[in-house]
Amino acid sequence: MNLRNRDERLAHLKEAIICITSGTLAGLAVYQFFLYFNIAIFGWNLGLIFAPLIAGYVETIIANRILGEDIGAISAFILFAYTTYYSFILKNPTLGMNFITVGSIVVILQAAFPTLINYILIVVGVGVISYIFGFFKRITTYIYHKIKNFNYTYILKKPYEVEEHTVEEFDEEKSNKKINSLDFIFMTSTDVPDKQIVNLGQFYSTVILEKDKHLVHADPEQAEMNTLNTLKSGKDECLIGLTNKIKAAGGNGVLDLDIQYCLIGLGGDSYQVSAIGMGVYLK
Repeated sequence: MNLRNRDERLAHLKEAIICITSGTLAGLAVYQFFLYFNIAIFGWNLGLIFAPLIAGYVETIIANRILGEDIGAISAFILFAYTTYYSFILKNPTLGMNFITVGSIVVILQAAFPTLINYILIVVGVGVISYIFGFFKRITTYIYHKIKNFNYTYILKKPYEVEEHTVEEFDEEKSNKKINSLDFIFMTSTDVPDKQIVNLGQFYSTVILEKDKHLVHADPEQAEMNTLNTLKSGKDECLIGLTNKIKAAGGNGVLDLDIQYCLIGLGGDSYQVSAIGMGVYLK
């Protein structure tokens, strides 16, 4: 058994070497092509970027066909090391770090770790941009109120009245009666003793609530309470929407109920409340 495993590992290693070698040769050929025809922008040969990219691409294609899996685009790293040594050390040792080098590194990392790099570029990048825009918006709102306060105090000579934003008080008793009157069973568990369960599938309901965009509040505690009341109202609306969907499908309950709260939009300017669960008919 151990001998067979070793033989399989050796065969796998040989196939992997073939894939890496093929990718490396393809990358070298592309780099020589760019060098021979001097394909460059502002003196920087584009082979620095395209050679590692082609190497990793060819290796990945061959590895998927032979091994049925990726092996990390190792040839892209080999080509990056070779092109860096050839261009920046052997041919022109005075060159330092530049946007071409950075571009090559990004391309190689993208070829070797596509999921990670895409997450960083898309999720983290978009998140940072959204946060920056949201922060900028809050700062401009703050500056606007300061300027307006200065105008009222020193130019118009009258008190500056801060606009008050209130939310209707949330009535817990009324909310409980409304939910209980739905004639519907809400359960976070999947275990229902002494009941026959007819599974109707997963159901989903969501509501979007606008977030209070004011940076400064006359009463921070009241503002916090208003936010809490808004989320509670959104939760009720979400549960009612989920109930209506399941009832329309012939159900009378939901199991494994999960309620989620999150910020969405540019700079997190809205709340999203979601209710997810398995719609059922309980006999």
